[in-house]
Amino acid sequence: MTQALLLVCVMADGQALQLVRHARKLRPAAGGPWRVLHLDTVSARYASQAVRQDLEQALQLARAEGAQIVHASLNMNAGGHLMAQIAQQAQGGGVSDVLLGDQATGTVYWPGFGERLSDFTEVLGTSVPNAQVHVLVAQRPPRGAAGPADGWSALRSTRWSWRHWRLPLAVLLVCTALCAAIASHLHPINLILIYLVGVLYVALKRDLLASVVTVLGAILIFDWIFVAPRWSLKPTDPEYFFTFAITLCVGLAVSRLAVRAREAAVAALALADRAQSLSLLAQSLSTARTPEEIGRTLLQAVERGVGARGEIRLGEALPPDAPVHPTVPSPDGVYRFGLNAADGPLGVLQVEHLPAARQTAEDLHLLQALANQAALALDRYNADQRSRQTAIQAEAERVRNTLLAGISHDFRTPLTTIIGAATTVLTQGRQITPAQHDALLHNMLDQARRLQSLTSDLLDLARLQEGAVQPDCEWCPVGELVRDALAMTQGAIGALHVVLQTTEDDIVWCDARLVTQAMANLVLNAAQHSPPQGTITVAVKPGTDDWTLSVRDQGSGLPPGQEAEVFGKFFRDPAAGASVGTGLGLAICEVVARLHGGRITARSDGGAVFEMRFPWPATEPRPLDLPE
Repeated sequence: MTQALLLVCVMADGQALQLVRHARKLRPAAGGPWRVLHLDTVSARYASQAVRQDLEQALQLARAEGAQIVHASLNMNAGGHLMAQIAQQAQGGGVSDVLLGDQATGTVYWPGFGERLSDFTEVLGTSVPNAQVHVLVAQRPPRGAAGPADGWSALRSTRWSWRHWRLPLAVLLVCTALCAAIASHLHPINLILIYLVGVLYVALKRDLLASVVTVLGAILIFDWIFVAPRWSLKPTDPEYFFTFAITLCVGLAVSRLAVRAREAAVAALALADRAQSLSLLAQSLSTARTPEEIGRTLLQAVERGVGARGEIRLGEALPPDAPVHPTVPSPDGVYRFGLNAADGPLGVLQVEHLPAARQTAEDLHLLQALANQAALALDRYNADQRSRQTAIQAEAERVRNTLLAGISHDFRTPLTTIIGAATTVLTQGRQITPAQHDALLHNMLDQARRLQSLTSDLLDLARLQEGAVQPDCEWCPVGELVRDALAMTQGAIGALHVVLQTTEDDIVWCDARLVTQAMANLVLNAAQHSPPQGTITVAVKPGTDDWTLSVRDQGSGLPPGQEAEVFGKFFRDPAAGASVGTGLGLAICEVVARLHGGRITARSDGGAVFEMRFPWPATEPRPLDLPE
């Protein structure tokens, strides 16, 4: 059987604490647990500090007594939505008693349900027929008695201080002195207008009470000093009573309008300050690129906007019972605001030690707005990351397709040649001459070596690009590098002439194995594009900031506009034919240069010229610079 539940409805109406205290007395009679439904209405955003403190104390007391807190945020036309919230809580939780206060009368909180509280309770009783509706009458202190601490103590102490009343007294004195100076030139009734100007000034600088006191003081001083008989409060002319009444009405009206204008100006300044905070955050977030920068920008905006330090916890979410727009802190005194996106929560903004002057509904909504802007920036960053990842995957797929196309073409030709030659040897072995037999075997061997070279280049390029090979640099003699590279390409050079422009004793900083391979690839490329009996020039020149390795041939040069494309995988000179090279040697040279922190360039100058630059180490001293 479902246990009976007491439902208490509280809001920012100054009666929340009384309701919670009365609910503690009703719990034994209800015989079960209880739940507090906090209704965040639009009117709560403009409640006084005393009303907000009353609501905060009520929720803290309810938590301490073990009550379940449920928050609901209502829009401007909240009548039907509010009734649905109470009915939903009552019907879904086995509610037996509903407790609310009489401050909910009228159309402020219950629009559309009549002007009296009884009308609302009647409609609620119809919606929840199994629950009893209890109405608590607010406790109002008697006249003249000191009420509870409601935030007015500080104001009363300020009103009765000398600093508060110095301005009204000074205004009355100045106006009296001015009237005395011009009293002989004007009718006494005109002098009252000077006091009205002073009343307006006091209303702009002080509160309504000070301006009312100034009006009354102006009338008394005017009657006592300037109305005949002077130094008496009994004017002989009855018309002055009408003047006093009109002056009092005009003074009160002007005071009220001036106070409202001042309050509106203060509210406008606060609104402009919040708008500026949002604008500055939007400008800063437009340049933030990482979650760390977004979080740092948000925390700076929070400190600039409300004067409190915050903390961002990415990947977390608000508790299920947390309100969408919190008006009270959690039990630990921390305000939490969700960073939510369309795909779900992104994190939580926590604000601790929020100043009392900044615990208004407007400032809390400002914090939520700042959190929402940061959430949009984080969502944009995540979308950019997904887009970049998609682009990387598309590029990888394109490279993979290009690689497969190049491999299939380059592997098909030698394999077809090997299969054809092997088939001829097997099927016509007795019909071909020994010379033809040897030629077929040499052809098979050449194609097999081409396959081996292609496979080796592919494996080397893959290992270099994936980072499986890292350069192990040391000081290497130039002569050994050049001799090892020429030994690897001796069969391809043939009758070509190789001119060395190096110094045997020079020492360079590099990975000997990788640089030897890159030099051999450049020499092979020059040999494939050089004319018969041509010359290949290999030069190594140490410089101030780096050292240079260049290889020059006497071929037709590079295709115009393709000086950078020649380092792509499977690139071949269309004029050289598809059978020349594997199209991977220059790509390997480009990766080797990049791994060393250098670069490779190509140009045409009486043939093709490839130049690799390798920087000197920043921390390793050069052998020639070491002290003897």
